[in-house]
Amino acid sequence: MARSLDPLEGEALSGYILRLAHRLGVDPLSLYVRTGLTGTRPEGTKITRVSPALGFSLDDISSDAFSRTTRLSREEVTRLLVAPLGVRYGPLSTEYSKSQADERSRFVSPWVLSDGTQYCPDCLAGDRSSQIEQAHGGAWQRLWRLSAVFACLRHERFLRQRCPDCGEQVQGEAKNLIARPRDGDLHPTQCRSSELVETLRAARPACGADLAKSNQLRDFLPTASRSREAVFATQARLLSFLASDGPEQVSSVGWLVPTAQYFTDLRTVATLILMTWPEARPHAATSTLAKILDQEAEQRHQAFENVRDIPGAYRRKVSVYIAPPENPTATAGVLEMADRFLSVPDEHEAARYLEPLAVEATYIHRKMGYALRTRPGTSFPLQVALLAHRRDKSKDTTAEEIITMRGGFRRATR
Repeated sequence: MARSLDPLEGEALSGYILRLAHRLGVDPLSLYVRTGLTGTRPEGTKITRVSPALGFSLDDISSDAFSRTTRLSREEVTRLLVAPLGVRYGPLSTEYSKSQADERSRFVSPWVLSDGTQYCPDCLAGDRSSQIEQAHGGAWQRLWRLSAVFACLRHERFLRQRCPDCGEQVQGEAKNLIARPRDGDLHPTQCRSSELVETLRAARPACGADLAKSNQLRDFLPTASRSREAVFATQARLLSFLASDGPEQVSSVGWLVPTAQYFTDLRTVATLILMTWPEARPHAATSTLAKILDQEAEQRHQAFENVRDIPGAYRRKVSVYIAPPENPTATAGVLEMADRFLSVPDEHEAARYLEPLAVEATYIHRKMGYALRTRPGTSFPLQVALLAHRRDKSKDTTAEEIITMRGGFRRATR
């Protein structure tokens, strides 16, 4: 390709395809075929969609073809994909999670956005000093696919998932990495959701709202400075863990664990907080965040009651509490608290916060509560803290001795 593009810092494959297609004046689906991303499909196969799995990983044939056609190095192609972040992000890790992506299903972890993405309007507006970004917009970041990323620190604003005009997901749908892949008239920063029409046979026009116009959007918590400072500090800490030069191990309940496993611990504690709310309400960083979590938890409790007595609906019951909030301020509030609970100096202090949640979760739903306390992929020190009330206090074996006997863990130094 004589008119290829250099990837922008942190750009995702879906965003790169949108920008390059716009530069070449073709639709994203045509570019998907021309760059060899169809892999080993027989010639003449009808291609109607861009598989969501491609945003996460590529096989060698597709990667080589895409690299050759776009004149990118293999390293540059790899940096466009989400799956490599699994080295540091537990819900993407095959070691600490059952998550996987393939042609038949979406990425199964609710803490990874496979059907859509978040966005920062100011990031999409791009660097106005760059002619390329003036013409084609800024980067759709691959980090925006991670639910633990809820804010843009550069522009000090929360990320959005939905269009301010139509209220729908802005990029991506159940069977496509990119919504409306045959539509080559849309700018990379325009909303690609389809407006609802009364006649099913009628053409469904795109919403087309310009997502880069930040003046369309009212930011969350505009006057709650203490709340913003608390959650933005948490976001900065989590992003430092996800950075390519970030730490390989971090402290979880006072013990060093792999960074990827820490995010699995974080997800588990966040789930317990939401499931047992208002048990943890006294520990909210601010009253504003407590009220936000009041609303989020109330919606979940009501949803849980609607499915509680349905036979064989265990997965639906679990998903009510495991899925992260869509509201970025609710995500920020619950992750700030979960991160604070995990940052305590030792498992004894952690048990003071976490043991009441573990007990309450068992009362709410015994099977689910036990599953969360012993969830595969969570660190053993966290499991010990969550099971503190089950240990025989009359025995001499301490929590520290139990963890030490398990092996592979050492105390975090402060």
